[in-house]
Amino acid sequence: MKTSLFIFILLNDNLEQQAQALFKEWFIDNPEKKNWSNGTFSDLIQSTLSGDWGKEVATRNNTEKVYCIRGADIPEVKSGNKGKMPIRYILPKNYASKKLNAGDIVVEISGGSPTQSTGRCTAISESLLNRYDSGMICTNFCRAIKPISGYSIFIYYYWQHLYDKGVFFSYENGTTGIKNLDISGFLETEPIVIPLKEKILEFNDYCQTIFNQIFSHGKESEYLVQLRDTLLNKLMSGEIDVSAIDL
Repeated sequence: MKTSLFIFILLNDNLEQQAQALFKEWFIDNPEKKNWSNGTFSDLIQSTLSGDWGKEVATRNNTEKVYCIRGADIPEVKSGNKGKMPIRYILPKNYASKKLNAGDIVVEISGGSPTQSTGRCTAISESLLNRYDSGMICTNFCRAIKPISGYSIFIYYYWQHLYDKGVFFSYENGTTGIKNLDISGFLETEPIVIPLKEKILEFNDYCQTIFNQIFSHGKESEYLVQLRDTLLNKLMSGEIDVSAIDL
């Protein structure tokens, strides 16, 4: 079982590397890009959503149960896992304006470290949303981006490319020891190259298959972990008798 979990981790890492390599080949190293448009991420985004934290338990006004994705959950979700998002209760009107949908991108805007910038991101998939029994928002230390239809995966990998290059360090500020990302400044001023939409949609279709595989592996890993924990609990409690097994 441990071997199977490790294999899923390796498979997902390989799939992610394939998608990143394809993005770089098609959009960064492509000599055709000199004929493409210059712009910023703001040209490809409908809106951004602020986060919420609400209350730990339901109150008279905070009645909407939600799962809240935090910066700490981003690496897990990127790997195809469910994460460990806490349950919170928020105002119903806030949920209506902050609810995450498939295709949204969640960005960590506060935190980081001297060697790790803010700006980590993960894409929200239908598969992830379906693994929770209530809606999802992001914490107020994150911000959600709503891309124009068809541009989500392109933005996600472009964002990851710039993150790996350390670009986000240049958009940070903070005087209290906690770094904050000037996400509005980044979206409106960081120059990017925008290919023809047909090229972006082709990339989107290819990577959607990769995304589906990553989250499928994550779901299988989750099942194996639950099975392992259930068996261990039963062994420890004596519910399963292994004394007669001939080793």
